[in-house]
Amino acid sequence: MFKLLISTCLLSLSFASFDTHSSNSFEQYQSQAEAKGKGKKDRHALLEQSYTLLADPSLTAQQRTYVLHRSALHFVRTNQFTKAATRLEEFSAHLAQFPNTVFLGKYHWVAGDLAILIGNSKDAKYHFEQAISLFSQTKDVRMQSHAHRMLANVLSEQRDYFQALSHVFQAKDTANRINNVHLFSAALSTEARIYRDFNQFDKALDVLNQQLEFQTGQPDVSLTHISSTYYSLARIYEKLFDHPAAIDALNKAYDIDTKLGDKNYMGVAKLHIAEQYIALKDLAAARTAINEASALFEQVENAKNIAKTDAIKGQIALANSNYTEAIKLITQSLAQLNEQDNVSLFKRYQVYLGQALAHVRPKEAIELLLKRHNTTSNEVNLQILQSLAVAHKHLGEFEQALSYQERAFTMKTQIDKIAISTRLEAKKLNSEIGLKRLEVNELQAGLAKQQEDTKTRTVVLAAAIIVLINFLLLFYLYHLKRRRVMEKEAELLSQSLSLKQQLLADVSHELRTPLTVLKLNIEALEYNLTEDPKTTYQVLQRRLDMLNTLIADIYELAQADTNNLRLEFETCQARSLFDDLAVAIAPILDNSDINVLYVNQLPDSLHIECDISRLNQVFNNLARNSVHYTDQPGEIKISVFQQQQTVVCHFEDSAPGVSTEALGKLFERLYRCDKSRSRDLGGSGLGLSICEKIIELHQGSIEAKHSDLGGIVIQFTLPIKA
Repeated sequence: MFKLLISTCLLSLSFASFDTHSSNSFEQYQSQAEAKGKGKKDRHALLEQSYTLLADPSLTAQQRTYVLHRSALHFVRTNQFTKAATRLEEFSAHLAQFPNTVFLGKYHWVAGDLAILIGNSKDAKYHFEQAISLFSQTKDVRMQSHAHRMLANVLSEQRDYFQALSHVFQAKDTANRINNVHLFSAALSTEARIYRDFNQFDKALDVLNQQLEFQTGQPDVSLTHISSTYYSLARIYEKLFDHPAAIDALNKAYDIDTKLGDKNYMGVAKLHIAEQYIALKDLAAARTAINEASALFEQVENAKNIAKTDAIKGQIALANSNYTEAIKLITQSLAQLNEQDNVSLFKRYQVYLGQALAHVRPKEAIELLLKRHNTTSNEVNLQILQSLAVAHKHLGEFEQALSYQERAFTMKTQIDKIAISTRLEAKKLNSEIGLKRLEVNELQAGLAKQQEDTKTRTVVLAAAIIVLINFLLLFYLYHLKRRRVMEKEAELLSQSLSLKQQLLADVSHELRTPLTVLKLNIEALEYNLTEDPKTTYQVLQRRLDMLNTLIADIYELAQADTNNLRLEFETCQARSLFDDLAVAIAPILDNSDINVLYVNQLPDSLHIECDISRLNQVFNNLARNSVHYTDQPGEIKISVFQQQQTVVCHFEDSAPGVSTEALGKLFERLYRCDKSRSRDLGGSGLGLSICEKIIELHQGSIEAKHSDLGGIVIQFTLPIKA
């Protein structure tokens, strides 16, 4: 009996000791999982610890809920997506047995995060909608902001941009409600990303610059967030094809990551810099950057990013037409990636591989590319069609090659149409955002009111008063905005009348000057006061020509202002057109003391639609201006080249130049930097205004800039019809 009692006591002590050890292990796990700050959390070690804890039968249901949630999140954060999905299934089954609204919301948040990373936007949308509803029930405002922001990302990917903006505004509101600067900054990043996806790059840049200003004004915002903002800026510049600006932003992010000692993100910056140099066709610089990235990733043993560097090296080899090396490197990259965990990346790299194979092993390329056709974005599908055309061409199957080339052309046209449609939607969206923002606020107020309906009469009355105040405030703001619009319209009307009066005064002055000269010379002839009548007649003729030019220019501008200036468009070869225009102005530029350089870099295959006679008028005006306003000896340079979907023409001359203030007024009617000199040269002061109208009617643009030669550059662009 005594032995049995001793055994029971020892067994009880051992179980108590085991329970204490289990409790201590969980508390240690929880403390490490919630550690804040860079380098404070070893997710891989926590995942190993989670296996031990979940195998412990003494773990309470509440503790098991916590470990399942945290470990699922850590699997996602370490890109172990298959294991993350398995752990989430365990988490869901556990919650079905032990319901917990707080952690059910967190389950949906992690599941949505995983769905985004594996490219399943439909599931992601469902999970984040559920998370928002559950966090609203538990009044977890911080997680509400997170969920609204993540749902905004998903909706943007699905091209539902208005709903995306609606949720990102709610994310900002909830972050402001608890004064959480980190959440607010994250919401700004998402807002910029949505504008970027919607091709509203100017708004995206505005938001990111606002975010940088906000971050630098907050003492507790980390350098990591500022670095992230520079990464986002680089993405916008990349979309705008401003690769040098993107490189500059990435270098700033790299410098910050260097201060933080984050070698992984230092490598990411160098990897993206390499991609920008590839776009700029500076392959030597790209190779240097990607080698630096590769060395950094090897130090931190990041296998996924090492695989990315191999793919970029393959792109460089592909750009150098070293197809065998490209195939080797991209194949090596794909071998290091788990397709299930990196679906979109895996597809993209397979397309790169297909591009390389098309040149040396076309049959393999066709087999690979056909599997990926119509499974990805239109832009990638365009690359696939072009590579299939190349592969069939190398096989001598020219009919099929032509077919794929035609499909590629159709796809390119479709992409352009989508881009145009997107821009139109963007403009429509801009006009609706303000109104819809108020609707969102009213909806939130309505939801709050519904929740308050279950409370006492006093609370209902208070809510009614708040709604009434909001209505009165909105009514007041509406009328205030309307009054400001009316004041602005009145101001614009006043400015318009003032400009009209000034124009009439200027025209009267310009007409009076030659008429006065005519009158004086005629009187001199009438009363025989001139010793050389022939010279006087020449003066009269010259002044009449000036008067005729001024009246003709005024007439043309009047036609343009009333939309009666019609252009007769015709399609012509761009290169020969500009050659003919240059030949036509040769007599104007014929001056032994002025060196004229003409450079035409347009391809022979390029055609544009234009009114040739009106372009000839533009060239004549610009040539006369360049000759009249260039000191002798001097230099005039005329250059024409293609830039994306536009033809660009420069008229550049040497000194003297004009001030920056005068530069912005050159296209104003009757404006002259040196009025006496301009009048002596026979100019009406309307030539550049007419040029501006003609170029605008061609759907182009014209501007004046300072020239490296010491004078000014008049640049105009003409669109290339797709």
